[in-house]
Amino acid sequence: MIELIPYMLILAWSVPGQPGRVEVERVNQLFADAEQCERAATGFVASLRRDGVTHICMPVPGSEEFDTLFRQLDAEAEKARREAGE
Repeated sequence: MIELIPYMLILAWSVPGQPGRVEVERVNQLFADAEQCERAATGFVASLRRDGVTHICMPVPGSEEFDTLFRQLDAEAEKARREAGE
């Protein structure tokens, strides 16, 4: 079985007139691999018409990270239910 690990594209740029402030945006699209993400980044960066836009292509977190998060949320919800019942 082939595991697909999609990539997400994150764009970042400095805010004019606000030194040290950076805007970060995740493109609302996933890509099948890093190469597709990098190709898409070229178009997205050009379409922003801003100076100093940078990007990073990152793999979407694996299912184990989501499983850990959901276990953590379940434990917190159970603790809150117990405390509310006291």
